[in-house]
Amino acid sequence: MVGLQLENVFYKYKKGQFLLHNVNISCKQGEVICLLGPSGCGKSTVLKLIAGLENLHCGSICINSKVVVNSSFCMPTEERNVGLIFQHPSLFPHQTVIENVMFAIKNSSKIQKFNIALDILRSINMIAYKDMYPDMLSGGQQQLITIARAIAQKPEVILLDEPFSSLDTALRVNIRRHVLSLLKAKGITVLLVTHDPEEALEVADTIYVMRDGYIVQHGTPYEIYYSPKDHMLAQFFGEINHFVCTVRDSYIELPIGKIPAQSFSNGEEVVVCIRPEAIISHSDKGIKAIVKQIKFFNNMICICVDDCLCWMRFANIVLPQVGDTIFILLDLNKILLFKV
Repeated sequence: MVGLQLENVFYKYKKGQFLLHNVNISCKQGEVICLLGPSGCGKSTVLKLIAGLENLHCGSICINSKVVVNSSFCMPTEERNVGLIFQHPSLFPHQTVIENVMFAIKNSSKIQKFNIALDILRSINMIAYKDMYPDMLSGGQQQLITIARAIAQKPEVILLDEPFSSLDTALRVNIRRHVLSLLKAKGITVLLVTHDPEEALEVADTIYVMRDGYIVQHGTPYEIYYSPKDHMLAQFFGEINHFVCTVRDSYIELPIGKIPAQSFSNGEEVVVCIRPEAIISHSDKGIKAIVKQIKFFNNMICICVDDCLCWMRFANIVLPQVGDTIFILLDLNKILLFKV
C-alpha cells in the first residue's frame, strides 16, 4: 500500500509567488523518507500541506491510498490521522508525563488509556518518569514524550520537522535511532525533514533532495551519494575535492592523476568531483604526495601534489605524520564528472 503520495503539488504565497513547484513524493506504508535541503527550500511547507495547516494551490495528497486533499476536496486537519512533531517539544506543563500521553488516546476508558500509555512509555524507556512534569525533564526527554503522545494517537503518518536538531550529537543519534526503529516496527510511515545529509543517509529508505522549492533528485541513500545529478548535490554530501578541467585526447589531466573523460568530448570543460575515499594510499606506487594536515575525525588527511591540496580518507590503522611522503592512486569508479 502507498503510505504517502504527493502528486504535482504547487504552493504559493498570498502575493502570488510560488514556493513549491510540481512536488512529487511517494513511499510505501511503513517507510522512512527524508526531505533534505537547506533552510528556506520549502521542506517545512510540505509538512504543513500534508498535515492540513496550509492549503495547496494545485495537485493532490494521499495517505494510505486515501485522498486527503486535491483541487476539489480538502479533508479537515483533525481527520487526517497525522502526527506532526516540530523541533521544540510541545507538552502540557500542568500535566504529568503519563497524563500528557493519555490525553492523545481516544475512545478508551481511563484504565485502558493508562495501560496503553504505560506500554508506550516502556517502549521508549521513559516509564520511570511517568509521574514527573515536563519542566523536570531534559530537552531530549521532553521530545521523547512529545513523540510518545504522537504514537498514542495511532497515526498513519508521522511528520518530523527536525525534531532532534537541538540535542547534543551523541544524544541526538541515540534518540533518533531508537525512535525511528520503534516507528518502523509499528508500521507507521515517517517523513523526516532535515538539513543534515549525514542524518538523511543514515535513516532514510528514500531521500528527496529539495532546492528552491523543487525536488531536484530522489533515490536510495546509495543512489543519492554515489550518483548525484549535479556537482552542487555532490558537494552537499560532505567533503569533496573539486576541479574544473578541459578534456584532451579523451582524458582529463589532474594533479593527482589522469582519468578517462567518459562521455565528454575533447575541448569540453568538465567539473570533476572526487570524494576523499576515492583517493587511495599505496605502499610504493602511484603519485607522490606530501601530508599537510591531519583531521582525526574519519581519518581525514590533507595532501599536497604540485601545490594542489586535496583531502583523502586514510584507510590504514596508523596515520602518517605531517610532512610524510605517501603514494596515492585514484578509484575511477568513485569519481564524478559533470558539465560546467
